[in-house]
Amino acid sequence: MSKKDFPYEGIIHSSYKKKNMLKLNIFLMFIFVPIILIILLNQLLQRSGAHEARNLEANELTIFLVLLYVVIIPYISISIIFYLYYSSYIRNFTYIISEDNIVIEHGVFTKTRVTIPYNRIQSINVFSGFFDRRFKIYTLKIITAGSEPTSGITLLKPRREGYIYGLKEPKIIEAKINEMIKKYSQLPEGLENKIFKPEELAFDNFISYILSKMREGKGLKTRIKELREKINLTCAQLAEKVGVPVQTINYLEEGRYNPSLSLAYKIATVLECKIEDLFQLAV
Repeated sequence: MSKKDFPYEGIIHSSYKKKNMLKLNIFLMFIFVPIILIILLNQLLQRSGAHEARNLEANELTIFLVLLYVVIIPYISISIIFYLYYSSYIRNFTYIISEDNIVIEHGVFTKTRVTIPYNRIQSINVFSGFFDRRFKIYTLKIITAGSEPTSGITLLKPRREGYIYGLKEPKIIEAKINEMIKKYSQLPEGLENKIFKPEELAFDNFISYILSKMREGKGLKTRIKELREKINLTCAQLAEKVGVPVQTINYLEEGRYNPSLSLAYKIATVLECKIEDLFQLAV
């Protein structure tokens, strides 16, 4: 893929709003239809017991007012509120696939900007639910290291980090992301012969153990900041030398996520140390 293909920007398709409004209307039907049936049943019972025309007219007026204030006005108000909410959500939702990371911006009341480096991505899932298929749209889920599982979608709070909604052609975006993941997962020159030699498997296992313990937070911390400052290197300079955004180096130094083996190798090379020197036991 040539550089002119980056950054790739996209927005949510308008069908996403139609899908959610359909779900909302079905939800409201389960609430208001029983209320309407109860009101109409109550009117029939009162009709059977009322003999004067004046009483019948009074009952009909009461029923109309009850339907107006309990069903019609609430239904219209809720529909308008959610319509405006989803319209605003679609306008504010954007995603950018750049050469360094994926940036997702969303939010109506609170604006959120999520930056996902490619070396954090573990897998990509594309799925289309029952209502999605009705409007021929898809959702792309980016699973990252240390991401928390979600328990579903509420009407006003869609899922968080790593979800791109309302896609008409998800394969294009999936292909672009997979291409960048493949680029970032390639082993640096000189490392291939090391980790795949039988005599070096112990080293690879050691690094895997170190990284897993860092993820679990079990008594290990990174020394990247210490080693970087020792050779008078700034975060930005280190990020440029290893080919990642400066935010990635900040996250690594803060212990917010673990590096891939290839990234750890690059950092160790720049800092002129062994990979195992990047980590130490926490006191």
